Amino acid sequence: MRMVLGIATRCWEGWAGCVAGWQRAAWLGNLPYDVVFHRNVLDAYQDILERAGEEIIGYVHDDLKVFEYGWDTRVLREFSDPSIGMVGFGGALRHGSPNLYVEPYQLAQLGRFGFRSNMRNAEEHGERFAGECDVAVLDGFAMFVRRSILEKAGGWPLSTAINYFAYDYWLSCEVRRQGYRIRLVGVDCDHISGKTASMVQLKDDHAAAHLWLYKHSRDVLPYSVEEK
Repeated sequence: MRMVLGIATRCWEGWAGCVAGWQRAAWLGNLPYDVVFHRNVLDAYQDILERAGEEIIGYVHDDLKVFEYGWDTRVLREFSDPSIGMVGFGGALRHGSPNLYVEPYQLAQLGRFGFRSNMRNAEEHGERFAGECDVAVLDGFAMFVRRSILEKAGGWPLSTAINYFAYDYWLSCEVRRQGYRIRLVGVDCDHISGKTASMVQLKDDHAAAHLWLYKHSRDVLPYSVEEK
């Protein structure tokens, strides 16, 4: 099974070092990667999808450092199970509050609950977790997905309110919609949050992105997995 890394970057000063770290820590070595410069997130991700010939596409942030040697084998091992559609380094056990679509809409109802990761500052975001488990939703800093899922979805949701915000929520919903499971692997990593965002002239409307997701995800939200 082949995998490619896809990275969108605005070229903050440390992006190249982060990308190089992925290669140094890969047990398989010399993984192909595709970097798109100075594009909106979804435009860049769609370009990567259209160029990728690999079965698994890893969409990763340019400000994520990976310290665990052999992270790639952990990810690919999960995909040996045909029921697994997506794997990531940070995720939550529940996506959406139980009263979603019951009470009047509020943006906070679309949140994730029970977040886990093995980031260096994991406790600041939720629970530290170094193993593997099913999750309901992934964080966009590291998402590895079967290319066939995106192709069946018609690609990334371009020309919608989804772009910088909520694209990870959208993809998690789409993976579930197609009947696949989502897995978390607790890889040792450090997300230097905000490096990319601080350099982007954000034109997206955070509220509009979540409202779009709310209107188009009634069939797969809310969703939760059993805690393990």
